[in-house]
Amino acid sequence: MSNYNVVWPLGKLGVQKSSLAPRLPDLNGKTICELSHMSYRGDDIFPALRVALKKRYPDIKFVTYETFGNFRDPRVNGYELEKHPGLKELLEKEGCDAIIAGVAA
Repeated sequence: MSNYNVVWPLGKLGVQKSSLAPRLPDLNGKTICELSHMSYRGDDIFPALRVALKKRYPDIKFVTYETFGNFRDPRVNGYELEKHPGLKELLEKEGCDAIIAGVAA
């Protein structure tokens, strides 16, 4: 006879619900900062996103992911974005209105 562990799908939530950040009504004139953990195909994807977004929002500005380096290196920063030393200040310095985060592998 085999034993199986069963998880009840309607069990208690482990994460508190929170509200989403308000969406920007328009990206024209906004500065978009790119973040990558360097395992994401940023060399391919970010340029394609820039071209597509620039067509739709001609006055959009980008701060490329190279500016920020590897923002998710767990060997340096741990696993929490907030632990990246100086990231918040760098995003503010760059005038970041929104972020595109590339974190897939």
